[in-house]
Amino acid sequence: MVDVMREVSAFPDGLPKIRRPIIVAVGEGGGVSALRMARAIAARDASDIVVISVVEPPPSHAFEPLRALQAPGTIEQQLMERRKSVNARLHGLGWSAEAQGESAVEMRYGDTASETADLARELRAGFIVMGIGPHAIGRRLLATGTAWATSRRAPCPVLAVSERAHDRPRIAVVGTDFSPESIHAVLKALPLLADDAVVHLVHAWTRIEDASPANEVAALSEAYVASLSDRFDLLKSALASGQSVAFDCIVREGRPAEVVLAIAREKCADLIIAGTHGYGMLERWLLGSTSTALLRGAECSVLLAPEPPVAERTRLLRHMTGTSTVRAPEEWDEELRAFVQRNHNRRTTLEIDDRNIGAQVQETGYALVGATYDSHDHRIALMFGGGAPGRAHLTRSLGNVNSVAVASGARDVDRALCIECDDGYALLTFLDQERDVT
Repeated sequence: MVDVMREVSAFPDGLPKIRRPIIVAVGEGGGVSALRMARAIAARDASDIVVISVVEPPPSHAFEPLRALQAPGTIEQQLMERRKSVNARLHGLGWSAEAQGESAVEMRYGDTASETADLARELRAGFIVMGIGPHAIGRRLLATGTAWATSRRAPCPVLAVSERAHDRPRIAVVGTDFSPESIHAVLKALPLLADDAVVHLVHAWTRIEDASPANEVAALSEAYVASLSDRFDLLKSALASGQSVAFDCIVREGRPAEVVLAIAREKCADLIIAGTHGYGMLERWLLGSTSTALLRGAECSVLLAPEPPVAERTRLLRHMTGTSTVRAPEEWDEELRAFVQRNHNRRTTLEIDDRNIGAQVQETGYALVGATYDSHDHRIALMFGGGAPGRAHLTRSLGNVNSVAVASGARDVDRALCIECDDGYALLTFLDQERDVT
């Protein structure tokens, strides 16, 4: 094991705020820990809490008598009985929507994961909180399956709360491969943490195994470990967003899920943070899922964060590597709009390097005012305003685009936009490269 460093970052603004409703999903029984956790999280920010309980229909293969339960009258009866059960649990916690006005209770009929995710989308919720069950694999399968399914559908993070949880997490563990997904997951977890929390940033890796001589493999492994200190520095700077928190950086060999679970036990963690990736059903069946393994193996609460939006993912990628490249056409318009928003009215130089006619400067001194991708014509348009009085506005259109890349420099200030096409590329640079953009 290599403990790289620990650093405490203090910021005057305090903990980040949630500022959106918190949804608590409770089932036929239990859910007390989830309710307590949601109340503790919401108390600091005065966030609204909405409790949802979903009555699920019997499975499609159920016997005929059970299918009768789906009759409208029977469904209403089930919903009424569930509402009484939920209100009884709230009352037992001294937390009554009628008496204190602290929460609303939403009753629905259908699939728990889908209905909960739909409500989160309707309310633009900040978090979904639900129980994870006791640490016994047989009893956890159903609860973890529901939490995982909800995280796959929800637009916001899902916090699966351990039965032993009573307050905001003070010790958190996250496995990171320095990807935008893992960094985004930590950023989403920050509003949940207690004051002066400790976040253990864990990087798990495996040694290279090939036909090279053993001394060469050892040298490569040592060089890789030595490079991690700088990457951890970049990671911590990406997380420095208005919170007083201690970051503990740890490097260990092994499989990510196994390493993270082991460290969570060693540190007596209150929370494991995991990002979800966009695997399809076949990939998950063949490869499994690190977040699923963490959810099922954790002895503490687990936060499952969704993938970051395109603009956020590329921002974090540029922060860590200096460059981000987007190859999916459906993501180009969002990336270009974000680029213009960051760099509106900066004076530019546009160079076109065409394989047929060579390199040419198309404009210089004009201010960037717009950039869009037309999916119908498959073209990117760059729009410029006159850099001086009397100068005309310009538009440059580029077809047969293959990728859009952005390079950034110090303090994440954009340096260039490169658009690769079949016949060459367009390079947009700025004349004010030394400008201090904050």
